[in-house]
Amino acid sequence: MPSTNALETTDLLVMQQVTGFLSNDFALEDSEGRVVAHGHTRGSAASRIFGGNRQFEITDLDGTPLFHVHDPMTLGRDRYRVTDPQGGPIADLLQRMTFLRTSVQISVVDGTELVLDGNLRGMDFRLTAGGTAVATVNRKWAGLGQALMGRSRYGLSLDPGMPGLVRYAVIGSVIALDLIRAKQSRRNND
Repeated sequence: MPSTNALETTDLLVMQQVTGFLSNDFALEDSEGRVVAHGHTRGSAASRIFGGNRQFEITDLDGTPLFHVHDPMTLGRDRYRVTDPQGGPIADLLQRMTFLRTSVQISVVDGTELVLDGNLRGMDFRLTAGGTAVATVNRKWAGLGQALMGRSRYGLSLDPGMPGLVRYAVIGSVIALDLIRAKQSRRNND
């Protein structure tokens, strides 16, 4: 993992998403609207069309890969993995079965256990470690024009003392959260 970059030192992020037919790219901005990192859809178009494995690469401004989020095709509960640029594990994510809520168990390789819990309709989530809140996620209104163009915005507030490895796991879980929302929306439309 790189030493220090803007993503590791920014405690309030806005994920500005641009959803296209075959992509789900976004920019990670600081509270002043400055882009501090990018997220790019990776993998084959056929895999994305047929709901197979998907991968997202998060890069620094100069294009240096910081981490990846993998969305492998699974049966049953959704599972995701966050890895370093060489493919080494950072965290495993498992969607938990809950009633009227969305919950994801996040196991970071350093032993940190996190829970992402909230409501997909309201898009308000908390990430906790041992019952203590370490981050919050809120979907922000981007405006009607932006919504019609497939753009969403998420605000992510992070505990300033969060180590870089855990921070990447948390940011990866927010990306996974958007994937869960998209899958649920497709299921509801079927």
